[in-house]
Amino acid sequence: MCSAMTRTNNFQRFTATAGRMSIIAACLFIPISTSLMVIFSILTLFFWITSGKVFKLPQHMVESPVVLFATGLFIIMALGLLHTPAPAADAVDVLLKYRELLFIPAVFALFQDHEEYPRMAENAFVTGCIILMLISYGMYFSILPPHKYGYSILYHITHSFFMGLLAFWSLHRAFDSKQYRYLWIVIFLATSINIIYVGPGRTGMLVFILLIILALCQRLSLKKLVIALMLVAASLSAAYVYSHNFSSRIQIALSEIHDYQPQKSRSSLGMRFDWWQNSIQLIQKAPLFGHGIGSYAVLQKQLIEEKKTMPSDNPHNEYLFIGVQAGSLGLLIFVALFFAQLGSANRLQAKDRYLLQGVVLAIASGCTINSFLYDAHQGHFFAMLSGVLLSSTL
Repeated sequence: MCSAMTRTNNFQRFTATAGRMSIIAACLFIPISTSLMVIFSILTLFFWITSGKVFKLPQHMVESPVVLFATGLFIIMALGLLHTPAPAADAVDVLLKYRELLFIPAVFALFQDHEEYPRMAENAFVTGCIILMLISYGMYFSILPPHKYGYSILYHITHSFFMGLLAFWSLHRAFDSKQYRYLWIVIFLATSINIIYVGPGRTGMLVFILLIILALCQRLSLKKLVIALMLVAASLSAAYVYSHNFSSRIQIALSEIHDYQPQKSRSSLGMRFDWWQNSIQLIQKAPLFGHGIGSYAVLQKQLIEEKKTMPSDNPHNEYLFIGVQAGSLGLLIFVALFFAQLGSANRLQAKDRYLLQGVVLAIASGCTINSFLYDAHQGHFFAMLSGVLLSSTL
């Protein structure tokens, strides 16, 4: 009996350690490889289960509102399988996109009482972002062959999003580090230039600006903040004048808004406006519990029959996407998750609190014009880094 218990304990310790290493590997590959990110994130869930730490989930749901709302939202989405009009295979496929919500309790459980691993995971993520930036510059200067996404191995929205995050992270590290301050300043400047001059992603530009303002608010006194914000405004004005990449993307956005015609526009923003209106119409038909997981594509196709609106599998707005599928109940839990994270951040040391606030701002703002929880890279980032930064609060 004792021998069997010993073997079981040894196996669980081994799988728990393997789970922690899988989290670190997943964080490294979030900005640079879809396939490796998925492999290591699935291994994280596998080791969470086989280590037996999954059985702590009820306890963690009681102790942490973040775990409660993340798990609760996944359960609500899963229950949507019972009443969705989508084919079962399609509905399950969409639900699996939201498995990222389970990474939050998984990381919580695996990193609990292991202070060294969260820092390793955070460093791995930053390293992945730096690698992504170097690859982008390598393509820009023809050192590396170009990719189908231009000067990146990721889609431009995803690339610019991670560059905005790297700028935020490196700016905070420049504040904190004495030995490597100038290195982080160089990385911050290189990342900022990449966003302004190289990457065309407007979402990343928006996230970048918001995160820089947040970082300055977090770190500076009121007097210094006013001066810093003036410098930021001057720098963005100069970027608008001297960067065709930056100014053209802003001008295109303004043009798309000005020229928008319902059901006729084929611009990026124009189609989004149509999809958002479709979503509101669908939410009004099932306001409380929604239409079920994966229902958007089916119902939007029916809604636009004999109309010129383009079909889409999601409305490129996570709030509306969840509203259609899980109703106001699911949307309320999603928003509550953000507030729970911000509340839990107050229990963290200043450095981690600042970073977690940035994670929430980046995702919450990005979700207004993209379905970031549904999207693989952004969704994995949100869940993994939330769990990493919050793991010390249990």
